[in-house]
Amino acid sequence: MSYDPRAKGQDPFHPSPRTPGPLGHNDAAYPFCLSELLGDTPGPLGVNDHAARLAVAAPAAKLTGVEKAFRRCQQLDWIPFFEEASLAFPFAPELLMAIGYRESNLNPKYLKVAGDNGHGYGLMQIDIRSYPAWVKAGHWKDARACILKGAEVLASKQEEITSSIGKDISVRTLAGHTYHFHGKPISGPDLLRVTVAAYNCGMWAYYHYCKGHDADQGTTGQDYSRDVLANTLRFKALLEVPETYPAPDLDLSHYA
Repeated sequence: MSYDPRAKGQDPFHPSPRTPGPLGHNDAAYPFCLSELLGDTPGPLGVNDHAARLAVAAPAAKLTGVEKAFRRCQQLDWIPFFEEASLAFPFAPELLMAIGYRESNLNPKYLKVAGDNGHGYGLMQIDIRSYPAWVKAGHWKDARACILKGAEVLASKQEEITSSIGKDISVRTLAGHTYHFHGKPISGPDLLRVTVAAYNCGMWAYYHYCKGHDADQGTTGQDYSRDVLANTLRFKALLEVPETYPAPDLDLSHYA
């Protein structure tokens, strides 16, 4: 049976209104409107809003891993520690946050348990083989101490690289094989990237740079510095507009 607007007293020669009704253009407020015409211009809730019977609400956007980590830092009051470390060492807080995110996902459980098969400790995964006294003293259980130590380690990697420029140096594999190379000049973005890679693989990052290889070649996943520097930009954006990502009452019990 076809629809006949005259059955409801509608003039068949008078078209449906083409201006917005209370809920939108050709909306449900107009009693003779065909369903397929509903909601084709903005109503108070937007295009195809609740005036259109077939409208579907857009799903809520999911937080990225970086956003979740940033919210944890807000909730746990860690951001001032990254800012303090940035004042003590020549690295931006967002870079230090990105390293912490890569190392431990900025997960507070690493203030209680070791990572990296028992070698990495704390939020910045300080290696017990390189810093046994610091780890054994239990400093890794404190978030502030972890972040400051991570910045210190990063600074020491940069210093080791810059002090090797123009020198003949060597690196050694776990199997005991030694590789010699000459330290090339390095500065600016290259120095930053090699320094970040060195946080993961030590002087192998500088070795690969000097040999014309990718500095990440010796890092975990062969993407350490690229990943950290990409996330640095994401953390920087969050730090610049923190009100966009307020710290709600997060349930952190599953990190206990």
